[in-house]
Amino acid sequence: MQEVRVTPSGAFDNHARSYRHIVARPLAAAMGAEIQGVDVRSLSDEAFAEVQDALWHHKMIYFRDQPLSHAEHEAFSLRWGPFGTDAYTAGVPDHPDVQPVIKEADKRTKALFGGSWHTDSAFLARPPSVSTLYSVEIPPYGGDTAWANTVLAYNMLSPTMQAMLAPLRVHMSAQVNFATQQRLEGKAIPFASDEKKTQAFDGSFHPLVRTHPHSGEKALFVDESYAVGIEGMTSAEAAPLLAFLSAHIIQHAFTCRLRWEPGMLVLWDNRICLHHASNDYDGYRRELYRTTVQGETPA
Repeated sequence: MQEVRVTPSGAFDNHARSYRHIVARPLAAAMGAEIQGVDVRSLSDEAFAEVQDALWHHKMIYFRDQPLSHAEHEAFSLRWGPFGTDAYTAGVPDHPDVQPVIKEADKRTKALFGGSWHTDSAFLARPPSVSTLYSVEIPPYGGDTAWANTVLAYNMLSPTMQAMLAPLRVHMSAQVNFATQQRLEGKAIPFASDEKKTQAFDGSFHPLVRTHPHSGEKALFVDESYAVGIEGMTSAEAAPLLAFLSAHIIQHAFTCRLRWEPGMLVLWDNRICLHHASNDYDGYRRELYRTTVQGETPA
């Protein structure tokens, strides 16, 4: 007899910490927080350290009313580390590390870029540590982004499952996602270069359970876009495990959802979050700009 699915409870710890220079207001029980009281263009070192702490704690943070130029967006991103590699685009003119994320009002597509649950560029040997997204033009409704907390998802697994997953390495590759997008869109996703396309298709093997370098938290490093196999397993063996974990992570209880406004700057910890962009705003234009910060080799 199949049991009714039980809603996860316990282990939710997204409370606001007390800071001197910023105010954090949690978005959901699982993760996320709005950061108030600062202009990211003029953060002191002390205030920036508090913003960092808030990101590690809340996994995703956002600021309202931040009038950023591309140069200012770059400068803030570089406070987190050098820019990461982007496989798909060369960026905007004069700002190669600022990638446009734009859907025009007249575009109709079933294959929105970022429209499946994923962690950015997981196929790289050093996937991004932090991703940022800045909003310029937003639909009157729709176009929300959701995030999932893979630390919380890991903590909700049984000790037996955690022990089984501990030694496994997941194969992250863009090949399956590329084929799906091509089938739905009717044309290939452009890559910045043939070399980057080859690298993305070959992919990388990473710990399926990774440890955060700052907080020490353990998290699932699996998604439905790039996780294509498990080292040492056949496809038939790996597929049901990957499917279970991908579905487990994106349970509603482990997520938060943001309704965008113009002038918002959002950051998320790419090591321990999945995210998903909604494709529900046909007839309206949506314009955002993304940067990624280079990460370390997952461990």
